[in-house]
Amino acid sequence: MRDGTTRARIRHEAMKLFVASGVDAVSVRDIADAVGMNASNLYAHYRSKEALIGELFAEGYAEYGRLLSEVSGRDFATRLDGMVRLICRLHDEDALRFRFLLLTQQGGLARLQPSPTNPIDVVEAAVRDAIVAGDIPPGDPALISAMIVGIVIQAATFRLHGRLVCGMVEIADTLVAACLRVATGPG
Repeated sequence: MRDGTTRARIRHEAMKLFVASGVDAVSVRDIADAVGMNASNLYAHYRSKEALIGELFAEGYAEYGRLLSEVSGRDFATRLDGMVRLICRLHDEDALRFRFLLLTQQGGLARLQPSPTNPIDVVEAAVRDAIVAGDIPPGDPALISAMIVGIVIQAATFRLHGRLVCGMVEIADTLVAACLRVATGPG
């Protein structure tokens, strides 16, 4: 088996296990068993479980950031609408990766540096641009971004834990409206 194919299988099986059981409950042996290899062979591909988790998080997060950065619009409301709908669609279409990112975000975010492919930085840049353009009132771009991301991610977290039974795409209109209200302030 080619190395790239083996790594892809390791990544996929590990992500499935992490989502199903939680990162702390999964051992290197569990991952190796799921792939059909010895645990010692897995170390030839990843130096540790933490390295595997870090790579999965960084790559998934960067991909989502890249996709978000490609969303454009004639004004902030249009761009925000596109960004929120993209995240909702990614949640529903790529549930395994989305759930993995949700479950590992606390540890993963702590290791990430600001970057143009960090989804949080993409949202914050859009907010900052909207303030400069006069599309939304002046405010703290980091705080506004945190509130926007919080609305969407908390809904996704509720979905993950079964508190919301609908798909994220189904509630996209509501999420977009809430995010826009946050960005434009009271009134």
